[in-house]
Amino acid sequence: MESRKARITKRTVDAAPVPTTGETRVWDTDLKGFFLRVYPTGRRVYALKYRLGPLQRIYTLGVHGSPFTPEAARDAAEAALRRVAVGEDPATEKKAAREALTVSALIDRYLEDGPATKPGKRASTWENDGSNLKRHIRPLLGRKVANSVSKAEAAKAIRDITTGKTAADEKSEKMRGRAIVKGGAGVARRTLTTTAAMFAWGVEHGLVAANPFTSVKLSAAPVRERFLSREEAGRLLDALNDVEAENVVNPAFCDAIRLLLLTGARKTEILGLSWSEVDIERRVLLLPPERTKAGGQNGERRIILSPPALEILAKRRPEKAKPADFVFPAIRGEGHIIGVRRAFAKACKRAGLDGVRIHDLRHSFASFAVADGASLFLVGKLLGHASARTAERYAHLSGDPLQDAAAGIGQKLMPAKEKPAAEVVQLRPGA
Repeated sequence: MESRKARITKRTVDAAPVPTTGETRVWDTDLKGFFLRVYPTGRRVYALKYRLGPLQRIYTLGVHGSPFTPEAARDAAEAALRRVAVGEDPATEKKAAREALTVSALIDRYLEDGPATKPGKRASTWENDGSNLKRHIRPLLGRKVANSVSKAEAAKAIRDITTGKTAADEKSEKMRGRAIVKGGAGVARRTLTTTAAMFAWGVEHGLVAANPFTSVKLSAAPVRERFLSREEAGRLLDALNDVEAENVVNPAFCDAIRLLLLTGARKTEILGLSWSEVDIERRVLLLPPERTKAGGQNGERRIILSPPALEILAKRRPEKAKPADFVFPAIRGEGHIIGVRRAFAKACKRAGLDGVRIHDLRHSFASFAVADGASLFLVGKLLGHASARTAERYAHLSGDPLQDAAAGIGQKLMPAKEKPAAEVVQLRPGA
């Protein structure tokens, strides 16, 4: 263990060397006992060493970063020393509180304090995480002390979610009536990811000692991608016109589905659209970072509007539309429309389309772009992917440029001899 002395400031913390093994300790020159611990992973933790009678204690203040800046950590250390001066023992009290913290209390702490420590995570993602934790983990493990949850219990909880043990039909104010809570492999997979992230956060902030969910393994999610053909897309658009004309489906739902197909946008991006995000003159939708999946990394999201998409928006815009108004306001009450999946199902049934999810409209938009010659880079830009590699899932829809390049080199080096038409063999899958 390497030790050194310096006044602990942001510059000192950033410059502290990362050890290959053990830890580096930087002792503050102004406040006795206040120090920084640096681990091989690069993790930096503020701590306080103090004496209470014959015993020495080390009290962990917090991990460097928001909200623990050097100044905040120094304030916390001074507050802890004042408690020590009157005979209190912060380290022992923290350990006792940690050992008594239930999973239910950890869920509440994570959902309340977590957003401040993860500014790049969208509010809608936090909402989904909260739903998974409250509806699935809390009923199964909520009363258990978080530090006592074993790996076997974590695995059993996820297995119970998979088999539907936490499924329920409950009242929901947000859903204006009922909320159907389902189990299954997909829900279990998402809940596992969320719960593991919560326990990791708890470990980082000194609330729990270990993460029992890291060792839980589930099979990889099956790839479920359905691409509409142009003929199927045409049938869907015709079906939307029919169900709208017959008053089977509200026109707002039909327009939202049309925009999803015409833009490749995510469902939440279109349903939550406000008029302040619509720029007719520039022919784009401009979404702030908190409204898009990759927003925390790439900033504003631009969704390009084709002439048909512009026509839909122009038709929907009221004369006295306010910037904050939703493009697709709720039919009853406040907020935006909900229940688009049911409307989509009715349109698909009318069009004779089976096994199509609403997210498949996004895949179909990408497939049409690739078929028309758009590069994977451009497809990624159109879809708002955080990484260009994400668009590689559509590579099989176009000709492989590597194969084309190799074929060109081979043709130049060893030109193929022309053969009579009768001798030419066409090689294709299944031939």
